[in-house]
Amino acid sequence: MNGRVIVVGLFATAVLLGQEIHLKTRTLETGSLSQATTVQRSRPQREGSIHQIVQFDHAPGVDDLNALASSGARAVAMVPDNALMVFAPYRMSARVAGANWIGELDPADKLSPKLSGAAAGTTGEILAIVEFHGDVQLAAREAVAALEGVKFQRPAVLLANHAIVNAPMEKLQALAEHDEVAYIFPADPALTTAGNDSMPCGGLLTLAGPIAQYANIVTGWSLDSDNVAHLGYVFGTLTSKFPAATVQSEILRALNAWSQVANVVFQVGTDPDASRTVLIKFASGSHGDPYPFDVQGEILAHTFYPVPVNPESIAGDMHLNADENWNVGGDIDIYSVALHEAGHAIGLTHSDNPGDVMYPYYRRGMQLSANDIGAAQELYGAAGPSSAPAAAPPAAITAPAPVSPSVLSLILNPVTHPGQAAQVSVSGTVSGGVAPMVVEWQTDQGYSGSAAVAASGLWSATVPLVTGSNMLTVTALDSAHGMATQTASITRMQSTTPVVGSAPVSISITTPAGTVVSTSSATISLGGTASGGSGVTQVTWQTSGGASGTGLGVDRWTIANIPLLIGTNTIIVRAIDAKGANAWAAIVVVRQ
Repeated sequence: MNGRVIVVGLFATAVLLGQEIHLKTRTLETGSLSQATTVQRSRPQREGSIHQIVQFDHAPGVDDLNALASSGARAVAMVPDNALMVFAPYRMSARVAGANWIGELDPADKLSPKLSGAAAGTTGEILAIVEFHGDVQLAAREAVAALEGVKFQRPAVLLANHAIVNAPMEKLQALAEHDEVAYIFPADPALTTAGNDSMPCGGLLTLAGPIAQYANIVTGWSLDSDNVAHLGYVFGTLTSKFPAATVQSEILRALNAWSQVANVVFQVGTDPDASRTVLIKFASGSHGDPYPFDVQGEILAHTFYPVPVNPESIAGDMHLNADENWNVGGDIDIYSVALHEAGHAIGLTHSDNPGDVMYPYYRRGMQLSANDIGAAQELYGAAGPSSAPAAAPPAAITAPAPVSPSVLSLILNPVTHPGQAAQVSVSGTVSGGVAPMVVEWQTDQGYSGSAAVAASGLWSATVPLVTGSNMLTVTALDSAHGMATQTASITRMQSTTPVVGSAPVSISITTPAGTVVSTSSATISLGGTASGGSGVTQVTWQTSGGASGTGLGVDRWTIANIPLLIGTNTIIVRAIDAKGANAWAAIVVVRQ
């Protein structure tokens, strides 16, 4: 069959002007593709089955996924802009409701531009990763290798749909002609060495699927009026393997590394569901999204693409696998992983260059490369003042040499013992850096806030406390993206007087029982209880497919007819009290 020529149509339906699909090899102007074009493949493909790109005029949602499922197709990856890579048992053409354009990847689009500069051995062979579409099973991958006469290496560290091959460019080009192959890009030689400490990343995610490796990201968070993207961050549950202050400091150091090079600034937030806010948490197993973690397994962490591809409640959120053996300065290093995931949080996809932080495999101790910095600056611009050139001084006047600002410094004064008090006053001084400056604070119990810095550098704040240990982290930020951090441990004594209504907000799902359930129905109903806080006033719900609503009742609540997609659905139910405090519970429903 190797000599057989298969003509593959690149089909186009009616399109909107300006529509584009962004690949690493090129940008497809789908708005101008009114005529069907063809490409030739000299390699066989599965009879009748094919991977195709389906583009909409909006971010694909639950209705679009349902329409695909109804037509027998399933999404395997997300492709900017507004497109899905789908697998279908037929060439769909214009059969999908709401689709503006449907086509295929040209084999040339499956070959990374970085391959042309990859180092070749003495035989002209290039070490490369062959990425298969996520639905392609091992037997099909082996069949491709056999047809092309190549041998795949599969070190334990590799993602399930990756294989390493050492082959000349002609063989890589032949592999790219197989429908099962999604993309081919340079392999890090370290992946094949004994004792290799690399670990795979779960990728930049959307609720419709992961962003494809062959896709090119051209948009991130929108810039504010000062041409800076101001993002909030909130810490959720942290790993217990290190003090909370240490974990927060390592993650803040990673966020600040991106702020040092691009016009994106992270500031402490108070509500994880607020717009433009990144929730950073450690979680185990099923944890409220469609991508559960395994126990000390393949995936260390994953992060969700910014809006509008993902809704605000999860856009930009960073989740780290709590069951991993986290370390500071060793494997598995919190900073190294957070540095990579923070790149995803600002909208960067995986790089093809093994020397980059954003390469799909983490390596401890890496720092931002020129490629990483360039990708961030392409979205947000270089950090600091406007890059517009200043007016030249008169010829007779010598311009003074620029004065470098002193290093930003933060002092946290000794904290007075609070006794049984529910709050404590903290204060200190900020010096150096570039004005204006702000001080932000956060405790490991979920309280956070900010304090204004006076012209003298003095600042003060009132911090709520829980009974027992409270770890306070105070961070000073200046307008040049400088950062300084101090921590303090504060212990509040147990009160001998009962405090009425002091229990935190809590919610539980009692019907159906279990955290993972299966059903053949298109909908499901939930029930449970909620209590605590200042009195629960509302119970809300949201699915990973984008549906949401409000339940009936509060102390004992019910939610009827929640819509389900075929496959895995994660449903988050949240209880909110009169003061806005909230808690959530999740259930994973698998629709057969």
